[in-house]
Amino acid sequence: MKSESADAGQVSSATVTVLFYEAPAGLEMYNAVLTDLDVSKTGRVMIPESFRRGKSIIAVLEGECTILNSLGERVYSQRTVG
Repeated sequence: MKSESADAGQVSSATVTVLFYEAPAGLEMYNAVLTDLDVSKTGRVMIPESFRRGKSIIAVLEGECTILNSLGERVYSQRTVG
């Protein structure tokens, strides 16, 4: 996580990419980049409740990531061979 301050390497805010499903049982995975998030004293990124509501978060990745493909994308796009 990149620090917004130079105070002895402490991280004060972070940019993350969050992978999630719509709760309770979504089938399509989504991703979102969140910026300027608070980081706790223990180093944990604090994702706002307003974002978490209605989602099943499966991963939080450091920085801005580009998802090239995800589970299920290729299954739905391939033709049936028979």
